[in-house]
Amino acid sequence: MVPAMPRLTVIGSSDAFNSAGRFHSCYWLDGAGDAPVMIDFGSTALAAVRRVGRSPLELGAVLVTHLHGDHIGGFPHLLINSLYNDVREDALDVVGPVHTEERVERLFQTVYPKLGRAPAPYALRYQELAPGDDAHVLGLRVEAFPAAHMDPPDVPLCLRVTTASGHVVAFSGDTEPCEGLLAAAAGADLLVAECTALEPPAGRHLTWRDWQALWPRIGAKKVLLTHFNRDVRAAIPRLRGEVPAGVVVDFAEDGQVLDI
Repeated sequence: MVPAMPRLTVIGSSDAFNSAGRFHSCYWLDGAGDAPVMIDFGSTALAAVRRVGRSPLELGAVLVTHLHGDHIGGFPHLLINSLYNDVREDALDVVGPVHTEERVERLFQTVYPKLGRAPAPYALRYQELAPGDDAHVLGLRVEAFPAAHMDPPDVPLCLRVTTASGHVVAFSGDTEPCEGLLAAAAGADLLVAECTALEPPAGRHLTWRDWQALWPRIGAKKVLLTHFNRDVRAAIPRLRGEVPAGVVVDFAEDGQVLDI
């Protein structure tokens, strides 16, 4: 049943290492457009989708923030499932940064060489976005902003999704603090954003210390923090008490459902 307003299901909330036994960070968005969409599809995504009782055949599109394995590594399993298990007939849109088509197709052909070259009974439609671009898919508007996470030729993105009802959900992907994150989040009903570690160094990722400095600049109405390592996961009870007054923040858990 399609919800009356957009609804987000946390399919996974971990970092790349499946810390604290959680699935890779990815999200299912219902009631936003003409069909459900997923944001990112990491290596554990297919199992995690089944865990929450959904079918990949429901999906009309996958939106990709960047091309690391914990965000696209599940595509070979999704594609082979679409060929032989839950056989797909409807088109699937894949919207992501530059090089998405080449990287996803190469990944599929690497792990399933013959199947990756076989004709499919459905259309796989790619749209690639650079920062500043937007796409219209399934009644959604998807805007791309620059993230600070990878080096050229990769171009990671923060995404801003405007639903058919006019609600806005922004996704940080993986990033350090940057202007692209702030622009994607401005005025959003919900910002889904990473908080990989408590303090630097954490690679090119946001940390809890970063968020303490960012709160005054984040224009989203609500923030859902996610992509936790084990230290952040263990500290959540304490961190809830450190959120400044007037800032609405929640901490993601696998299977969590939020009305937007």
